[in-house]
Amino acid sequence: MANVNPSSFQSTLDRKLRTELLADKDVKWALQRVEKVTTGLGFTARRRLLANSLRLTRSMAPAVAEALAECKEMLGYDKPVEVFVRPDPMINASAVYNPPGHPLIVLSSRLIEVFTEAELRFVMGHELGHLTFEHFAIPMPVTAIAEDAAGVIVPRHTALKLYLWCRAAEVSADRAGLLCGKDPDAAASGFFKLASGLASGFVKPDLEAYSRQVDSLVSAPSARAKPREDDDTLDCFSTHPFSPLRVRAVVAFSKSKTYRALVGRSGGGEGLSDEEVDSIIERDFREMDASYLEEQSPHAELLRRALFLGGLLVAHAHEGVSERELQALSALLGSEHVGVLPSVDAARRELTDVSARVREKAPTSERARLLQHLTLVAAADGNVAEEEFMELQGLAAALSVPVSLIDETLRGAAHPLD
Repeated sequence: MANVNPSSFQSTLDRKLRTELLADKDVKWALQRVEKVTTGLGFTARRRLLANSLRLTRSMAPAVAEALAECKEMLGYDKPVEVFVRPDPMINASAVYNPPGHPLIVLSSRLIEVFTEAELRFVMGHELGHLTFEHFAIPMPVTAIAEDAAGVIVPRHTALKLYLWCRAAEVSADRAGLLCGKDPDAAASGFFKLASGLASGFVKPDLEAYSRQVDSLVSAPSARAKPREDDDTLDCFSTHPFSPLRVRAVVAFSKSKTYRALVGRSGGGEGLSDEEVDSIIERDFREMDASYLEEQSPHAELLRRALFLGGLLVAHAHEGVSERELQALSALLGSEHVGVLPSVDAARRELTDVSARVREKAPTSERARLLQHLTLVAAADGNVAEEEFMELQGLAAALSVPVSLIDETLRGAAHPLD
């Protein structure tokens, strides 16, 4: 099929956030610093792959080569791409931006063994989507943590905005994968295999349930505006490939007029409008909003105080508060909120009262967001010690948020674009 214009199906939020971030002066400076440090490392990455992986040719893996060719034609991507297989019992895939060399797509040996042709086209399309949309123009997570002589360059909630953009970029890449695979069921099963490692047919994702969710949200606009307190509220913070946010977004796009027109299935004007699809995605992304860091209200101040006290205790848990951790806390809250540090005992006593008020007044999504931000503070020095992890577990209990969110946040910070 003839190629399509990628801008016709790119997530609106991906495009909006990317434009804003690339215009941000601090992000620009961070990107300059990153480029200075990483220039010339592309050949090193390729040499490492040649030493530990196998470059796939058409004669070795005709199905992989065919999937790549079909995806490149569909997306109009005309640059050379090399595909490597890495011996790995886990099911995973990644794209590697490799200047000055060619871009790379790396597949695990397990993925090639267990993915169907449709699932393979989906995952190849997804990785090629990252390259097509030039998502690596903002390399993450290095842009969020880049430093100059004065410390971390990107301030406050710009760093959180960068991570939010990564989630939106995944939505665009998933749409590219769906266009290449042309099969929502294959996309969902591919997500599920990536997340679970299961290849048998005994456990299957319930795609129809997501389809019903999308239909109900479209038919009831008021439901999209309501605060989230449903069973999958916390899944908005998930970085797993099978997160309901991503599956729901793929299903919504598969029902859109845009998708149906691009794959030649349009007829009678049926399908969701782009605005309806975007509204469903924005409903989920609203739960990750960091506006409480800027708002001036008693409720926002309560949340900021919880973040300050919790961050202080986590940072102190292992060898005291490091300068890097204090910078991370200041970057989130602003230096005006990080003044004289209370003693650990005083902070712990105050946090007991503050966390009780947060449990009473804040919905699940806000409490989850607090724990997510506290975890990012703990990871600011590049390592989360056992003592810090135990402190985070205590905070999770105090906020009535599952401990698993800590692992999700750490994974997402390390690998924001999969």
